[in-house]
Amino acid sequence: MNIDAIAQSKLITDIGWALAHSVWQIAVVSLALFLLLHVLRDRVANLRYVVSVAALILAIALPFVTFVQISFDRDSNSFRNATQELRGTPALAKENLTDEEMRSANGVAFGDNRSTSGSQIITSVRNWLSANIDGFLPLAVLFWFAGVAFFSLRLIGGFSHLRNYRYRSTTEPDAFWIEKVSALAETLGVKQTVRLLRSELVHTPIAIGILKPVIVIPASLFLQISPRELETIIAHELIHIRRYDPLVNVAQCVIESIFFYHPGVWWISAQIRREREFAADASVIETFEDSHVMYARALANLEEIRLRANQQTPRYATAANGGNFMQRIQRILKIKTEAGTANSAWTAGVALLLTSAFLLAVFSFSSSDVVNAQKKSSNRKLAIGFVPINPLDRTANAPKDSDATARLLIQKLKEYKVPAIGFLSGSMISDGEKLFPVRANITRMWADAGLDVGLGGFKHIWLNNTPVDEYISNIEKNEVVAKQITNRPIHYFSYPYLNTGRTVEDKAKVEAWLASRSYTSVKYTFDNNEWMYSYAYDMARNDNDVNTMKEIREAYITYMGQMFDHYEAYSAEMFGRDIPQTMVLTPSRLITDTADEFFTLVSKRGYSFVTMDEAQSDVAYKTRENFTGEAGISWFERWQMAKGLPLLKEPEVDPAVKKIWDEKKAVAKK
Repeated sequence: MNIDAIAQSKLITDIGWALAHSVWQIAVVSLALFLLLHVLRDRVANLRYVVSVAALILAIALPFVTFVQISFDRDSNSFRNATQELRGTPALAKENLTDEEMRSANGVAFGDNRSTSGSQIITSVRNWLSANIDGFLPLAVLFWFAGVAFFSLRLIGGFSHLRNYRYRSTTEPDAFWIEKVSALAETLGVKQTVRLLRSELVHTPIAIGILKPVIVIPASLFLQISPRELETIIAHELIHIRRYDPLVNVAQCVIESIFFYHPGVWWISAQIRREREFAADASVIETFEDSHVMYARALANLEEIRLRANQQTPRYATAANGGNFMQRIQRILKIKTEAGTANSAWTAGVALLLTSAFLLAVFSFSSSDVVNAQKKSSNRKLAIGFVPINPLDRTANAPKDSDATARLLIQKLKEYKVPAIGFLSGSMISDGEKLFPVRANITRMWADAGLDVGLGGFKHIWLNNTPVDEYISNIEKNEVVAKQITNRPIHYFSYPYLNTGRTVEDKAKVEAWLASRSYTSVKYTFDNNEWMYSYAYDMARNDNDVNTMKEIREAYITYMGQMFDHYEAYSAEMFGRDIPQTMVLTPSRLITDTADEFFTLVSKRGYSFVTMDEAQSDVAYKTRENFTGEAGISWFERWQMAKGLPLLKEPEVDPAVKKIWDEKKAVAKK
């Protein structure tokens, strides 16, 4: 058979038309699922999971149904043409018949014009499409075959990779954990025999296998998190096995390989993985009483370990830290009790019935419109670091006032789902030997709220005018204090005053020391003079000057809006896109009292709040810079200077606020 014969093959044409129709069909299913998930957003995760799986089944079923229908119609037409030839009315002679004869030949009454107008329009559209698209179908099918082959090979490679995880560099853990897994499996109702292995290759726990399931745990994890936390992680994997999630996941991977060309399939599949993790999380919470915070901490530690190892979660296996990590943490911390899916089964049935009816109606009219189920949204991201954790004591009621400010700030961060990181300045809570109880509790309160803790210096000193050895000793002293506050790993260091030293050599020595302790320095792209506004606000608050406080709040929000414009301009000029921003703030009363206005401003500008890890994982943060000197400036400015480009004009601080700050400096000099 030659190439022309293959191109003109009925099978190739039918496949081509089925693929063409699948574009709009899957898009409509995606849109329907998007709307359903929005309606069911407050329902149990397992219900949303079932609906998402049903949508994927429907999305792949429609193209197959279309293929069968097209093939059947073609065979019917061939049979009809043959019958007409036997009757003496060849199909090719129809074009010479009058309208009346044409209608008579097809068994339609002459006077029934209204009943045929709709079908004539559809027929005309189909004929036009056939004339203009038929020629491209063989090429489209060839592209599809090539894509399926490529993604199938990639899928086979992925499964081969999982096989290595299972059999290479794995050992059985000690008897305690083998017995623990057996007891957990019995508690959770897992009927299959599940093996537990520890591996030197993986950096996140994964469940592998369908008939003979295995849970693979990183060997280091047995030492890096507490036994109770690890128990919840293992339970998460056992729940996946009990639900046959690995089987569903394999089916998803196969479907993604076949329908690789359609974003809707990838989106639906992503929703399934997302809801699957939510459902497993809910089951873990039901199994372990009052485990919300502990389980959230376990997942957070897992993600930190994975990020430090720079390893992606395998897509071909169910992993404990899969899905949208931040959304899972947020749901875990606020989840209480989810009702069983049995009580909501009727909702899923009705939803699926309505979806099917809608799609079948559209399908029956052969609509050629493609529905866009994806709503374009901004991709701006913002990570916020607070220096230091403890609010500065600028009032007569310190540190009691600091405690109140910290509690209000933490409440607002939780309300707006801001995964902030606070940097510890040890001298604020300790004399170097013992902790100051009230102030130390403020820092503990921050850590207990699930917010990240980073290191500053014990004293907030400039590297520019401090010997390197003394500067490093200052950080080491802070490490001792930090260990008394939190047992969570600390990964980030924030240079006091954003000053990185007067020479390249000094900076290199500090960075080398930080790397030796597995610390990463924060690169703040969004530096600002918020601290001037905060100082002026505290002074007005001490004087109980309500009017001035209001004016400062308004001036501060206006100023921050201008600063967003300023640094977004840098981002566009340097990278041609909105890179994730990192912002430094002080935990002042001004920040607390303007939290609603500020976080609303940030959201309206299209930002979502992310962790420092996520922000600084962007490739932009690898841009070189060689700034040294007395100042502490934004990394945008450092990158700009390294390229020899002029700096953009920075928005000025409100004159009244600057005057208050200048007066403070003048008094300090006397």
